[in-house]
Amino acid sequence: MSSVTSSASTAQRKASRFPPIERTLRLSTGLLLFTFAASHFLNHACGIFRLPTMEAVRFVLLWPWRTLLGQTLLYGSFLIHGGLGLYAIYRRRHLRIPRGELFQILLGLSIPPLVILHAVNVRLGYQLFNLPLTYPWLIYRYWELSPFVGLPRQFLLLLVLWIHGCIGLRSWLRFRPWYPAWTPVLAALATLVPILAMSGIIAAGRDFDATAAQDAAFRGAFARLQTPAEAAALAKIGETLILIYLGLVGAVFAARAALDWRRRRYRAIAITYPDGARAVVPRGFSILEASRWAGTPHMSMCGGRGRCSTCRVRIRSDLAALPSPNVAEANTLAAIGAPADVRLACQLRPIEDVDVTPLLTLKRWETRMAASRPVASNEHEIVALFVDLRDSTRLADGRLPYDAFYVIDKYVGAVCKAVESHGGEVTSVAGDGVMCFFDGGGDPRAAARGAMIALRDLWISLSELSVEFEAAFDFPVRFGAGCHIGIAVVGGLESRRAVQFLGEVGNIAARLQALTKEAGCAVILSRAVIERAGLPVPALERRSVQIRSVSQEIETVAFREREDFADLIGHEASRGPGGAAGSGRLRQV
Repeated sequence: MSSVTSSASTAQRKASRFPPIERTLRLSTGLLLFTFAASHFLNHACGIFRLPTMEAVRFVLLWPWRTLLGQTLLYGSFLIHGGLGLYAIYRRRHLRIPRGELFQILLGLSIPPLVILHAVNVRLGYQLFNLPLTYPWLIYRYWELSPFVGLPRQFLLLLVLWIHGCIGLRSWLRFRPWYPAWTPVLAALATLVPILAMSGIIAAGRDFDATAAQDAAFRGAFARLQTPAEAAALAKIGETLILIYLGLVGAVFAARAALDWRRRRYRAIAITYPDGARAVVPRGFSILEASRWAGTPHMSMCGGRGRCSTCRVRIRSDLAALPSPNVAEANTLAAIGAPADVRLACQLRPIEDVDVTPLLTLKRWETRMAASRPVASNEHEIVALFVDLRDSTRLADGRLPYDAFYVIDKYVGAVCKAVESHGGEVTSVAGDGVMCFFDGGGDPRAAARGAMIALRDLWISLSELSVEFEAAFDFPVRFGAGCHIGIAVVGGLESRRAVQFLGEVGNIAARLQALTKEAGCAVILSRAVIERAGLPVPALERRSVQIRSVSQEIETVAFREREDFADLIGHEASRGPGGAAGSGRLRQV
């Protein structure tokens, strides 16, 4: 019987060669609409070079969208993309979702009314009353006739549409290998395009005023193009279409509420979690939606789109009672080689009571986001610690981008938590390399102790994460760390609101970390750090190394096992503070 179930499950989870049609349509129509908006806004920006330039460029940038094919693609994409958005809202069982997702939904819902008013006045005005599609006419209409209503509304449409598109574009591109390197350029473009577009409209309006001041007949020619009756007719059409849209949105929410009421009235299911918590929800909820509804922490890196496996759960009840995976879930499960009892919480919508165990934790490390130290710089002795994740390049091989990002996020969070919990400062995170330092409030002995305690706690945390990552991703966590003490200039960077240090001590710590790969160990400390902490140098692997650009050799001690490092920290030193005999057990200071 088990072999039959396993075979059926394998058949169901066979990866499709193509992504789900809904996702493909949403992406393709969204990209087409974003392309139209970008070309439109770039045309607006040409108003900086005066109104005639703006009009001349229009024939080049907007000509493709005036053709029959262009208009068919544009209007079709608008209807399909908007319809898929409403369908996504209908499919959701509640709106207890992360604020970022809610913000994206609200932006999307606000776009159609703004677009309707603009399209009616421009496109329908041309079709019904032969109003011109030129920039001079549009500038006259918004700049002259409606500077306090129509013009701000156009700016609002521009911003809402652009932000909505940029959020969607980022969610699509953020895990591409080249994206981190291009992020500054893309962020600059995302900021400049709407600013230049609005600046171009304002400049064109001023140019219109200047031309009208020189030619009295210029403004009058536009005033005769549209009669009050035509303007009233277009306004009536716009209001009617907006009411239809609002009615459609209201119908979607009403249909969803009615469906939820029916399911709650006639059939509810219970989802049970390992700690005994239960979420009783209407049939049709996904497990992830049920977790959010009940306030149960549940990881989901991609926001419940089936593009990662971080929401995965192990089913502890009857597998035969569950619906088969859809295409998106089957593709993801096949990509990670999931066993038959593992499903995606965001895609699985159980029809019977089910017991589940989330396989990945939602624990968030509470770390400082900004420097808490004064800006004034000073030179003193600090302890530099550099930590690096081993085999990080292998992490992306055969794994979903969101899953790889989850691993890196957890690892960096563990490092930052351990460092900041013991008085350290994280100065930079470059991929999987984390540089930090400890100054002990000006006390080198306290700095050395804080660094060693942080390293001990980090080793413990990463060992715990390794168990989770090896089970979920076949990626046991291995790391390397180098630690050294020396003189450095420490101060706050006002431009970045961050603390930074400058000195060869950081270079030495990074080089010691690199030597852990050659030595096949996890941690290399300089002898100076151990002695400054008031501890005896252990009889482990000792060697003197020559660091490039450093005149003197550095005496080091290598640690292969966590127990050896823990023994050092718990060792009874022969000398206490100030050189007096006494207990030297390392404590947090």
